[in-house]
Amino acid sequence: MTPMPEKKQNAKTMKSYDQGSSLFWLGLSVYVCRESLQLGVGTLRNPGMGLMAFGGSILLGVFSLALFLQATIKKKTSNASPSEAPTLWYNVILVLVALLIYAKVMPLAGYLISTFLLMGFLFWIVKKGKIGWVVISSLLTTVLSYMIFSKWLNCQFPQGVFGF
Repeated sequence: MTPMPEKKQNAKTMKSYDQGSSLFWLGLSVYVCRESLQLGVGTLRNPGMGLMAFGGSILLGVFSLALFLQATIKKKTSNASPSEAPTLWYNVILVLVALLIYAKVMPLAGYLISTFLLMGFLFWIVKKGKIGWVVISSLLTTVLSYMIFSKWLNCQFPQGVFGF
């Protein structure tokens, strides 16, 4: 029996990791779905305590099932090993720090200003786009989220020192 080349072995290992992790998440989604049904889902007009957990567990189950099927059916495997794939950990850390700062700044600056700055930072870090695109995208995202949550769904946001 000849040993498997390292690249094929890494691809096979990644495939089994995908299958194993997707089965774990599928099992977790089934458990949460069952528990949320016991809490009571209710209706869309009169939601029960378990509605959000039920919806989230259904989405988790669909995505984990899709990953499992993709990992099982996919014939061609990637030649790149996990160590060769570029990992941009500094982006992850920057996003986490930005979210922590956002949570601290929002009560002072208000929803509109802090969300605009957060979205601008995230678009700038993730997309590395031109400044015009970053400003327009941040403005549209902030205004759209404000209109949906504040005006349509009547959610209360902190107004901050500027009153908006």
